[in-house]
Amino acid sequence: MHTQLKAIAMINLHNVRRDYQGQSVVTPWDRLKRFMFDSYPVVKTPIKITDEGALLELASKHKDTHDMVWVVFDEIEVNPNFTWQYRPDGEIGKSFIHTFPRVVKRTNRPVSWGDVQLVPTHSVSHGTLQNKLVSSYHVAEFDVFMISFHEAEADENFQKLRERFKDAQHVKNVEGIGNAHKRAGELAKTEMVYIVDADADITGHFSFDYIPPMSSRKNTTYVWSARNPINDLEYGYGGVKLFPREQLLSLGHSLPDYTTGAAFYQPISDISNITRFNKDPYRTWRSAFRECVKLASSVNPNQKQAETDARLETWCTVDNGGRFGRYCLKGANEGKAYGIEHKDNTDELNKINDFEWLREQFVASMKKR
Repeated sequence: MHTQLKAIAMINLHNVRRDYQGQSVVTPWDRLKRFMFDSYPVVKTPIKITDEGALLELASKHKDTHDMVWVVFDEIEVNPNFTWQYRPDGEIGKSFIHTFPRVVKRTNRPVSWGDVQLVPTHSVSHGTLQNKLVSSYHVAEFDVFMISFHEAEADENFQKLRERFKDAQHVKNVEGIGNAHKRAGELAKTEMVYIVDADADITGHFSFDYIPPMSSRKNTTYVWSARNPINDLEYGYGGVKLFPREQLLSLGHSLPDYTTGAAFYQPISDISNITRFNKDPYRTWRSAFRECVKLASSVNPNQKQAETDARLETWCTVDNGGRFGRYCLKGANEGKAYGIEHKDNTDELNKINDFEWLREQFVASMKKR
């Protein structure tokens, strides 16, 4: 009976198993092996062993009874679906150390190897092979929030986000940018929180699976780059942000920029999205005005002045044919003038976070045409 089942499973194996990166694939053959074969013995260690010699020495203690052993770092929670009955192919396969990945559960991206390893006991190895079976999941996954304020495309963009990231959440129509960020912090359950603007068109490769060092999770804001559809600038304006949750909960500082006002601000050059702020004349003007007030008034204490000056010049002079480009140029130049005029007046600079005030400024600007 077992011979017949094994034959059926082997026939179906190539049809069921698929290529993947760090993805736990449990095929009918894997399930069958759990019942047909005993597992190799498991040796747990208080530290993660990555040195080949140390692994072989530890495994050699079992050479009289088994040709391989599992070596498992005792502090991890092993994937409950892990196939302990895994067998390398032939004698050649048994001459390698097999290491299995810890992955980010949201995307199945491997983040480390060596928590679980299958090691030959005969004190000789031809090297280490990285196996695709998932040994464990990385626990540091952070909540994702989109923040919107009556943008027409907000619901559509949020649904697109949810199609890829099922656990994304939406903070809608909260008055005041700071209040909206704070609301996201109140709803979040993780120590850091991703914030996505409503006009962000997330790129296909961005995965919300960055793992910051433990030491920076309380005081560092990470900001990815976004591409500007009008002047082609690529930097943190409009990009995805990863905030410490405590920072969101305590918003209320006097700086007009909630991101660059963090204790530590870490830009990341990778492109997270296109920031499609140019949906109508008002939003285009408003976006350019706000950003150029910040650039001209040097609100970012971490900025490099030459870099800031170059970005400001591009905002104020470059239109590569994007929609509503002239409103972008107008808002940029008026924002530059406002920022220079009120450079040392925090109360005036903070007005750029008041959307009612901004609309009044836009109406006044259009009357001056």
